[in-house]
Amino acid sequence: AYLVKAAVYDYPLREGLEKYVHDIKHNGLLTKYLSIWIPAQSISFSVVPEHLRIVFMASVSFFWFILFSTVASASDANESESN
Repeated sequence: AYLVKAAVYDYPLREGLEKYVHDIKHNGLLTKYLSIWIPAQSISFSVVPEHLRIVFMASVSFFWFILFSTVASASDANESESN
């Protein structure tokens, strides 16, 4: 997503990668990722009936994208404030 955003908004791909690394190190992106997807996968394969797994994972994915967008936009807002 960071590289696609860099390409769309016409800034260097390296800068997109640097923003990604910054969000992992300083905004806890990887911690949030693991705290959502490990339990979601565990619940999906142990509790959720097979015919509802796609719906369950799509719901989790929806909330993950909200969280991901919040982290990414916070990073952009912090960057614009510092300039």
